[in-house]
Amino acid sequence: MVALLLMPKAARTTTKSGTRSPQGRRRARVYTAWHPVLVALLEHVLPAGWYQCISEFQLAREPLRVDLVILRRRRRGAPPRPSLLTSVVGGLAEHTLVHFKGPTDELERDDARMLLAYALQYLVVAEIEAPSSVALRVLAPRLTPRFVEALRSLGCALTPTGPGTHEGRLCVFPLRVVETVPANAREGDHLLYTVTPGMVADPGGIPALSPAEITVFWTLLEHVEQLRRPLPGQRKRHMKDEKRVVESFEKVLTRLVARVPPKQRLAGLAPEQLLAGLAPEQRLAGLAPEQRLAGLAPEQRLAGLSEAQAVLALPDAVLRALSAEYIETLPRETQAAIQKRLGAASRRRPARRRKPRSPSR
Repeated sequence: MVALLLMPKAARTTTKSGTRSPQGRRRARVYTAWHPVLVALLEHVLPAGWYQCISEFQLAREPLRVDLVILRRRRRGAPPRPSLLTSVVGGLAEHTLVHFKGPTDELERDDARMLLAYALQYLVVAEIEAPSSVALRVLAPRLTPRFVEALRSLGCALTPTGPGTHEGRLCVFPLRVVETVPANAREGDHLLYTVTPGMVADPGGIPALSPAEITVFWTLLEHVEQLRRPLPGQRKRHMKDEKRVVESFEKVLTRLVARVPPKQRLAGLAPEQLLAGLAPEQRLAGLAPEQRLAGLAPEQRLAGLSEAQAVLALPDAVLRALSAEYIETLPRETQAAIQKRLGAASRRRPARRRKPRSPSR
């Protein structure tokens, strides 16, 4: 097995009023909402059966949590090669520490220093004898000059290896930096758009997703919904950027649905689901009388309609066969609509030509 361990970005002491709580009061830990999204994303693109998701990882006996996702290899053998997000999860080491910067954050000098500090402390806590079994990855919208300079001061120089990817070595640890903004344009990496600034500024700009990516995206939507409305028994956590995360995913959903052809949107829906919310004239618009009822069982043809609406849904020929006594029991506006339709139909019928009589002998 491999473990995914998500660490909250920061722990801040707050009260309901937003001020620092006095010593002795209960502390509220503030989590970054983008981080659970990243963990859910990685969990669904890695080979099934090789990974387990753990929400937090404690580095010391006293609470000390870091801004990292840890991919820990625990199963012998060669795992299947992932088909999605290969820039992030391709070529994992036995222990891979992923430092993540969300759409609203940038890489700073201290990120390079803390990354090295986390790696060294992880060696101690995880009791790892061979430092070479640990690798580092950084996932951020863009490289910044100050982050590159901080790496250089630690003896690490980055070399571009592809669009948005850079390789180097920080101390004894192999390092890969993935810039999510350019990398998400690559085939198989389109889902990285969900953790870029574009997801906040232009959710509709998400690249066209493959069927496999769309499946993962629906899972992310369910996860985002749980951020806003936890399941029964789950505690609501304080989330930084929670509103932005929810709004961005809702906008992407709207754009994705708009791109789907109508036939695919309606596939699998029952007739009553297809007709729900439509007025009678909308249900029948553009259909010839024989088309209006074709293929539907009698109960399906009138599903959800009132008696008056059901009568108006009938073809003119059937309306003409209704008795005057029955029509008088209907609402006045329905009677008027029937008279109007039948009157218009009679005016459209050509006058019947009489056959000339033969002269008498």
